[in-house]
Amino acid sequence: MPATAGRRALRLPRSLPEGGVLGVWTPSAPAPALFPRRYNRALDAVRAAGYEVVTASATEDNAGIAAAHPARLAEDLHELLRDDRVDAVVAATGGYTSATVLPYLDWDLIRAARRPIVGYSDVTSVLWAALAQAGLVTFHGPMIVSEWGEWGGPWPYTLDHFRRALTPQPGPTRLVPPPEWTDESLWWDAEDDRPRATRPGGWGCLSPGTAEGWLLPGCAATASHLIGTPFLPDPDGAILCLEFQDAGPDAVWAHLTQWQNAGLLDRIAGLVIGRHARPRAAAAGSDDVDAVVRAVLGRRRLPVLVDVDFGHTEPRLTLPVGGRALLDATHCGLTLPHDSTSS
Repeated sequence: MPATAGRRALRLPRSLPEGGVLGVWTPSAPAPALFPRRYNRALDAVRAAGYEVVTASATEDNAGIAAAHPARLAEDLHELLRDDRVDAVVAATGGYTSATVLPYLDWDLIRAARRPIVGYSDVTSVLWAALAQAGLVTFHGPMIVSEWGEWGGPWPYTLDHFRRALTPQPGPTRLVPPPEWTDESLWWDAEDDRPRATRPGGWGCLSPGTAEGWLLPGCAATASHLIGTPFLPDPDGAILCLEFQDAGPDAVWAHLTQWQNAGLLDRIAGLVIGRHARPRAAAAGSDDVDAVVRAVLGRRRLPVLVDVDFGHTEPRLTLPVGGRALLDATHCGLTLPHDSTSS
């Protein structure tokens, strides 16, 4: 793991206590307002798991594009971080506009508060920026409306890995794939009144080898918004973990080529590709994503693990953004040292 992030010493978040309080924050799309049944079901699931809930002021608002003006959404996060009751902040859902909030965030407050911040998809912007600007380790993990709002509550695998990451126990954690997964789409508040159809799980080793580094997990489409900005963490020594949704191999090729052309792939220690949610074929017909990953990497001797469960599929891992990890792409393994996420 790098000694600094954005020229500042790395800051590890506090551990989430058993029975702790989750602060709910809507940094992007107004999902709680648009899907109230699923949102309230999610809050019930959070409480059933033994946690309490505090919601920020604009959590259930709808400004037509996002939940509220970016400055207000930033203040919502600040409000939660100043609240002594709140032990961790979990995003309500993603969207497309989290990056608009970044210029309004108080990075000194975020660093000093040391609260775990959890989300994925569009919230990648906030997670990566917190590492780059505040040196704070955050968590790429389940969100309130999307995961906690699942029919029957969050998947046991998802909840177990959320607890492991935010309330770690002594000793390393070896991550293993779930026995089954799904990317079936059921429209929220209209069709999500049954379990989703599943298929067998398993991870793949695309390029063998091992690497020790720090994790940089995120949504590829959102991460691309940060390249060339001060909100992109220095990738030196990172195990880059990118996931794709509704993308074909041509789109994956374009995203990875952006990282290549920016000179960033030459600075990472390893690569993890997330399980593809609702993948598409390229316009020319190919559905071979592995082929384009190999093409972009060329002669780089990077270990590469594929089909790992941290993206827009269920169930999912919770991964520390900036936390240390051991990647074994020969035996399809990923291990988190016991001291990688909390102090």
